[in-house]
Amino acid sequence: MKLLRPITARLLLSTLLLASTACWAVADPLRKEWAQASQQQQVNELNQREQLENLNRALQLDQTQRQLDQLRNQAASRPSPAAQPRAQQLNETQKQLDQLKLEQQLNRVQQELKLDQIQREQSPFRRQEQIRELQLQQQMQSLQDQSRTKLMQQELNRLR
Repeated sequence: MKLLRPITARLLLSTLLLASTACWAVADPLRKEWAQASQQQQVNELNQREQLENLNRALQLDQTQRQLDQLRNQAASRPSPAAQPRAQQLNETQKQLDQLKLEQQLNRVQQELKLDQIQREQSPFRRQEQIRELQLQQQMQSLQDQSRTKLMQQELNRLR
């Protein structure tokens, strides 16, 4: 009877250890799936946020373009001695606006490529790092674009 107890205790202990190991083995793939799903959701949210930002940028640029067109039409309808310098300023603003549009288009393509790269990344740690970097880049780019657009709108308001 005394011999049976240590063997029983060892069997119970080894069974518990095996059971906990089995639980970890089952939980590990579930954790990986959960992490991948969570990161995919972050990528999707990042993509949606970027699309919303792009729409807002496009609206701001369209508004600026309408202001510029309106000023050009006003200048054409009433010529004055100051019309030439004003036309040059309007042309310069148009160039800046066109440049900003092209840069935003390039940034959209670059963001899409980065999102694709993130989705193909195998390492969850590296994927998370890339998501954070892209979020920061998007925020910085958005602020820069807002600033440039506001400066152009201020210039157009000054020319009114």
